[in-house]
Amino acid sequence: MSVSLGRKVPLHQPNQKHPKKQNYGQCAPLSEPKKTDQVKDILKESATPAVSQKKSDMDLTEYRRNQLLNIARAPFVPRRTAKPRLVRKDLINLIVVGHVDAGKSTLMGHLLHDLDVVDTRTIDKYKRDAARSGKASFAYAWVLDETEEERERGVTMDIGRTSFETENRRIVLLDAPGHKDFISNMITGTSQADAAVLVVNATTGEFETGFENGGQTKEHALLLRSLGVTQLVVAISKLDTVEWSYDRYEEIRNNLTVFLTRHAGFSKPIFVPVSGFTGENLVKRMDLSWYDGPCLLELMNSFVAPKLSFGGPLRIGISDVHKVSDNQVVVSGKVESGEVEKDDKVYIMPSVTPATIKECAGNIGATQYVTGDYIMFTLQGAFEPESVQVGSVVVKSGPDTLIPARKFQVRLVVFEIATPIIKGAKSELYAHSLCIPCTFTKLIHTIDKSNGEVLKEKPRFISRGMSAVVEIETDHDVAIEAFTSCRALGRVTFRSGGNTIAAGIVEKTITPQ
Repeated sequence: MSVSLGRKVPLHQPNQKHPKKQNYGQCAPLSEPKKTDQVKDILKESATPAVSQKKSDMDLTEYRRNQLLNIARAPFVPRRTAKPRLVRKDLINLIVVGHVDAGKSTLMGHLLHDLDVVDTRTIDKYKRDAARSGKASFAYAWVLDETEEERERGVTMDIGRTSFETENRRIVLLDAPGHKDFISNMITGTSQADAAVLVVNATTGEFETGFENGGQTKEHALLLRSLGVTQLVVAISKLDTVEWSYDRYEEIRNNLTVFLTRHAGFSKPIFVPVSGFTGENLVKRMDLSWYDGPCLLELMNSFVAPKLSFGGPLRIGISDVHKVSDNQVVVSGKVESGEVEKDDKVYIMPSVTPATIKECAGNIGATQYVTGDYIMFTLQGAFEPESVQVGSVVVKSGPDTLIPARKFQVRLVVFEIATPIIKGAKSELYAHSLCIPCTFTKLIHTIDKSNGEVLKEKPRFISRGMSAVVEIETDHDVAIEAFTSCRALGRVTFRSGGNTIAAGIVEKTITPQ
């Protein structure tokens, strides 16, 4: 078994300042690029047609529009054939979610130890350190909760990334924070996932805390499905605290089945009893009189991996910016469409910044990266401080390039909300790794969820349980496109007041003529 223990990925640290990029803890509007001679020089060197001469009195919007026109008018970039890969195993990006204190990190840490990803000496050290800190039960959680603040607070704050191999899968494990304050990190991690494990706490009273209003179990399940995850295993953990009670297991399973199938939209959620602390039913089947099904690892092995795709226009959503300088930026993200290699000429949207990919490394030892790969790469170019940031998208030139927009039409479903959505309502919009304030500028019509027929034109409001088509506007252009063009960039989620209020898909973007 080959193993790669990843570092903690700092996707979203509230109040932590990062040099030359936006504060991840806020939905800061994306900035317009500045006019610099460096940008013009790079554009001249790129393979696209020359940009129209900028007049001194030409405003930035028109200048940028000219750049976009030239990029879109460029001929198609020749598509390369698929290159052979050394690693033959299917890749699964698996996110682990659940309410705070459900035991996600402990469960995953114990699983990694049982798989020999983490050696016994390291676990023994964590046990000693945790005991000295008065947190003896947190030892396995420290495998993934690596920062001092996480260990002190006893909660996961960032996305932990670890990879390991089983007999027929290479699994990239994403441990998401469960605390409500770090929901943005959970959304970013979910946007990269192919499947999910939802961990719930079977301890008396704890499941109810996570499942009722204010808990994160329901919201995490809704977000998973809204962001495109269809494969779900529910790990009912901490059953050792209720003496492996079949009645308690069935009570939780029945409650969750109703919610997951009727409200969240999952067709076949799978349930498994486990204990993250004792390690039972994680990698080996346990002897239970009332359960003879697969263990958690077997279920992970059963997830269907996405098919590798070598076609389509390039789209890489940037989920983290690691290092920034005047002429180089190290970033990471998931290839949502197309393929990319070292020395490719690309553009960063929505800032329309030209760049060259100089170094590229990913989950799989390869020189070519395609749809589904998560990669870290170095961009070389002339960068303004905010031209490359979380939520940006890497594209190539050609008629199928992404055209940034600040106005788009969305078909959405409204979740359980206390106050109806009206024209002019403010919200936070999430799409792939993007987070930005937005406004509901038009309520176009409500629709019947069963058949899509229009029920009412120009409704005064939309409330919980309703489906509608609306027009959304952001303060600045963003890298979003229609769901039919790119599913990952066309899924949107709306949050307000600390709650997820709606989710949907982009039907079309509206660009100024």
